[in-house]
Amino acid sequence: MSRIMRATRAVIAGGLLASGVAVVVSGQAGQPPASARTPMDELLIEVRAIRADLDRAAAVSLRGQLLGMRLQLQEQRLAAISRQLSEVQERLRANQGARTSLTSMLSTFAGNKEPASPEERQQMNMMFAPLKQQLAALDKADTDLKAEESALIGQLHEEQNRWTAFNGQVEELERASAGKNIR
Repeated sequence: MSRIMRATRAVIAGGLLASGVAVVVSGQAGQPPASARTPMDELLIEVRAIRADLDRAAAVSLRGQLLGMRLQLQEQRLAAISRQLSEVQERLRANQGARTSLTSMLSTFAGNKEPASPEERQQMNMMFAPLKQQLAALDKADTDLKAEESALIGQLHEEQNRWTAFNGQVEELERASAGKNIR
């Protein structure tokens, strides 16, 4: 009996071994070679591509926000310089009006007949002295204002060039992001 049991056990063990090998071989026969990708591999590749796209989109978005803020600051600078320039030009016009008024007053008084006596001449000079001082002050203010106007015009051109450069970068970013396909 023990012989029969041993033989039975051997047959059962051999059968199990054969069926195990058959299962392994049949399972491997249904799989593609190791170099082929599984659906899980494909999914992993797609997730990595989406992650890379999100990283690029975030970087482009951040760059766009920064450029937008720079553009806004540049526009504020332009507005401030334009306002300063307008104020200087308004003061120049006011000076010109005051100068015209003073000049006409001086020419009106000078157009009158020459004073006969030295005393009258001295009185006329004393009367004209404050007007001439005002005219000299207006001339100096005019010179200073024209220099300030010239500097502001230079600054304005410089800031406009910066604005144009920032705007060009924004447009470049728009073109670059418009060409990308979003999945």
